[in-house]
This record gives sequence, C-alpha cells and structure tokens, in this order.
Amino acid sequence: MAALILAGRNIALIVALVLTAILGTAAARAYPTTDVFCFVTAARLVAEGKDPYETIVWTAATAGEFADYRGSLRPSSCLDHFAYPLSTAIALIPLSWIDPGWVPFVWQIVLFAASAVGVTALAGAVGRRDRTLTLALAVALSQPFWLTVLNAQFGGILLAAVGACMALAARHKDSFAGVALSLGWLKPHVVAVALVAAPIRRLRSRQPAMALAMLVALGLATAVSFAVRPGWAVEYATQLVGDREAQTAGSTSLVGISSALTSSAIPGILTAIAVVGLAVLLLWRHQVSDAEFVSLAVASSLVLSPHLGSHDQLLLAPSWAVLLQPQGSGGGITVALLAVVLPWALYSLRDSVVGPEGLSGLMPAITLLTVAFILRARSPARPNLNRYKTAPGRP
Repeated sequence: MAALILAGRNIALIVALVLTAILGTAAARAYPTTDVFCFVTAARLVAEGKDPYETIVWTAATAGEFADYRGSLRPSSCLDHFAYPLSTAIALIPLSWIDPGWVPFVWQIVLFAASAVGVTALAGAVGRRDRTLTLALAVALSQPFWLTVLNAQFGGILLAAVGACMALAARHKDSFAGVALSLGWLKPHVVAVALVAAPIRRLRSRQPAMALAMLVALGLATAVSFAVRPGWAVEYATQLVGDREAQTAGSTSLVGISSALTSSAIPGILTAIAVVGLAVLLLWRHQVSDAEFVSLAVASSLVLSPHLGSHDQLLLAPSWAVLLQPQGSGGGITVALLAVVLPWALYSLRDSVVGPEGLSGLMPAITLLTVAFILRARSPARPNLNRYKTAPGRP
C-alpha cells in the first residue's frame, strides 16, 4: 500500500509539473502581459539612464495592448510607474541584455529551478528530506504557484532565498544565511518582518554574522542605487504612500478585503495586527527552532502587508514545510488543506466575492494561526525565561 501511495504521489507530481510547464510556456509567449515584462522594462530604462519612476517615461515604455495567454487583448500588467526599489531594477539589468524573445522563457526556467531549490532547502531545514517530494507536490499543486508561473512573478526566487536562509541558519552558516535572505529586498514588502526579525533574533543570541551580512548587502544595494539615481528614494516613497491606494484596496490581503467590504482599510489593518499579535502570544514562552521562526516571520509579513497578490502566498511554503515535520499523515493532510484545497476554493470565488481574487487574502492569516497553534502544542513552554539558556539552533 505504501508503495502505491508513493507511486501515486510521484505521478501526480510529474503531471502537475508538466501542466505548470505548459502554463509557463503560454505565459512566456504572452510576455508583455506578464510581470517580468515590467521588471525587465525597468531594468532597460535604468541601463539607458532613464527614470522608471517618471510616469511619462514609464507609460511610454509599457503602453499598448497585447494578447495574453488566452489570446485576449489587454494592456500590460504594469502600473503607471515602477513599483519596486531601484535596486530591483539594477539587479535585473542582465536580463535586459537578452533578446526579448528569450527573456520570458529564461525567466520561467529560473522560476522552476529556484522553486526546486527552495523546496529542497526547506525540507532539509526542518529535518525532513524524506518529505521533499511531498512538499514539492504541495507546491506544484498550489494555487499560488500556478499564479506565480502565470504572472511570471518573483515567487520562485524568493522561495529559494527563504529556503536557503532557513537551511543555512540551521547549519549555523549565518553569514551565508544573511546573504540569502537579503534577496528578499527584490520584493521587500512580502518578507519585511523576516528581514528585520531574523537578524535581530541572531543578535539577541550574540551571533551577529547574519545581521552584519544583511547590513552589508543592504548598504551595497542602497549605495549603488543612489549612485545610479540620487532621487530614487523620494520618488519610490511618494508612490508607495500616495499613488497605490487604489491598488492596495483591490489587493489580495486583509486590508484589501476590508477595503472591499467596508470601504475602509482600518478594520483590515487592525485585524492583521491582531492576527500577528495572537500568534506571538500563542508562542510567547514556547521554543521554536530557527527554521520555524523564519517561517513564522515570513507568514507574518504576508499577513501585515497591505499590497499582495495571491501568487505572493507561495511564500507560505516554509510554513507548509514546518507542518510536515511530524511523522504520520496528519501533517500531510493539513498541508493539503492549506496549500491546495482551501486556496483553490477561495480563489474560485474571484470576481464574485471581494474583488478579482475573492477571499484568497485570508490564507496568510489562516496559515499563520494554524502553524502557531500546532507549534504551541508541539513545543514545551519555558517556565522561566531568565534561567533559560539558549541551545544551538533554538531561541
């Protein structure tokens, strides 16, 4: 029976990968309607000495109607300005050197390869390499992965970054872990809590290597960005604060759901803070490993971020890996529900309930609280924090 189950899992994984590869090919052929078109356009503008945050320059570079993967004509997915830090555009300048016909295919290959690296690293980080293919199946069948492939977003690359950070931290290679996590600056708002909390945790344990590595990486990225365009930070901050209100209102987040249902972001903001606060209280005096801590920090980032798409929820995969730690089928069933069944069910309500991606914005909160409750039950409480001595790899 076990052999049949494993064979079925492997066949399902192969089928899922083939289907998503076909979807990725279709998305690549509709390159101007995918998000990587926006990233590479920004990189090309920076390489040409132009300002991607200038509305006139940006709209001229991204204007037009193009056939999407279904053959329907529509505008590009780009906003009226570049929506990422300038360092993101600079990092992607090498892509602007590739023939535009090949760029989307190269990007899809990178996404799939990075996702594989991320899954493998996550399984190793939680000590369950034997469940690598099970986690891979959950990722391959998940709605966030399909949307990541379809939109040609950063998800696979960020998954590799977080997975590598968790695996390297578990092996006490903090400098390399810090460098890996620093890739999160490509899209900082989806990993913001982890970018701050992970190095602080290490500093509290008198292990500064991760924080130093991340500080150096951020310093270099910032210095290069200001050297290329001294005024970029003001332009970026301006569009973050004022120009993205409409986009945030329609995003796949608690704030987006709140804005759609109540015409106010305040209930969503308060709910997000309450969810993260509850997770902290649940685990306040409980031991969590470094890998578990990073997974919780990334999930908290997704709960708190006001601007998300459901593709960003691929970064819940570290939480899925944590849930697969125990022996038995319970973890697999929980992951199947959180990674596949529930996300697809909520996404099926798109355009009929709460905007273009339905109630998908609930998934980070649901996942974070599920992991917090399970880790609380799994981990012993610390009776006296003042007398507790940090063990290797533990808080």
